[in-house]
Amino acid sequence: MKKILTICLFEIKRTFKKKSSIVLMLGMPLLFTFLFGSVFGKDADITFRIALVDEERSELSTGIIQKLMLDEMISYELVASGEAEELLANKEVQGIVTLEKGIAHKLRNDEQPISFQPSPNMATAPLVKQQVNQAMQAIDIYVAASQVGSSYFNKSWESIYEKLNQNEGMIQAWTEQRTNDGSSKNPMMGISYSSAGFSIMFVMIMMLSMTGTLIEAKQDGIWSRLFTTPVTRFQVLLGYFLSFFIVGWIQFFLLIALSSAMFDVDWGSPAALLLLITSLLLCVVGLGMAIASFVKTVEQQNAIGTFVIISTCMLGGVYWPISMVPDIMQKIANFVPQTWAMEGFTMLIAEGGNVGDIIMPTIILLGFAVAFLSVGLSRMKVA
Repeated sequence: MKKILTICLFEIKRTFKKKSSIVLMLGMPLLFTFLFGSVFGKDADITFRIALVDEERSELSTGIIQKLMLDEMISYELVASGEAEELLANKEVQGIVTLEKGIAHKLRNDEQPISFQPSPNMATAPLVKQQVNQAMQAIDIYVAASQVGSSYFNKSWESIYEKLNQNEGMIQAWTEQRTNDGSSKNPMMGISYSSAGFSIMFVMIMMLSMTGTLIEAKQDGIWSRLFTTPVTRFQVLLGYFLSFFIVGWIQFFLLIALSSAMFDVDWGSPAALLLLITSLLLCVVGLGMAIASFVKTVEQQNAIGTFVIISTCMLGGVYWPISMVPDIMQKIANFVPQTWAMEGFTMLIAEGGNVGDIIMPTIILLGFAVAFLSVGLSRMKVA
């Protein structure tokens, strides 16, 4: 045990002696959290200007427009079709949302009554489209309720929809009363979302950097000299593994403390957080060791590892919500650990969950950890 701790402490001290490690561990994630959280946060000063065309001009389309206008991220300008095209051509708006004719028929047949035409090369088009779709979800709920009600009251669903729309204030008040449990949960967006996402990404990058020491140790002959002493392969690998795991926990703990103090992020239940982060770190360390077992140089480790981490972070919802990507990508995202880590953090931060709520993400992360560690430890050559 003493030999294992000696190796572990040596690697930890060596890591914290490097100023670049401190920047990578704390400076970069906090900077990215602030930048992305400020730009895309709830209180961010960012608005998309969109031209809104109402081709139907009915009470139904007016109700849809009213719901669209509630969106704080999008500033709609109700104009005629020709004027909308002119505004888009002059780049005065970033897109056109059109309420097409036959809204009632389209809604009755589960068709989308809204079309969105983004400006060319608009990088944020998926975000705007998501916001429009979210506004339409409220309409879909009312339409579904109206269609069910029409069969009971022997009235047209349009008339029932009109009554629901008129009593919307009462419905919302009743809903808030039923759903409000007195807790103050933070929405998983802005700073909160960025804190969780970039903590995951930079912990993974840090672990990638640290597991590269396994390759350096072999190249520099450290292990050859180490095995001239009475030490076993198990003791060496366990010593390194513990050092990676402890550094990862130190980094995560400091990021949690600093983000809570600087950005007022509430990370939720400490017990659940402990369980989720532990399973995530086991997975991340395992991934780093697995990659290290396949490459021969530190440069290869950095190149391949960085590609794997960045691409899977994009896929796993670290930078933006998974709901913004196509359905096929959402299904593929289930096969990367970041997806389940973000789901766990969302449960804790946004929904105030506890240990029971993160059992599934934790089990899946541990499954990834077992797979990665099995590959990494079985292939790792110490001489």
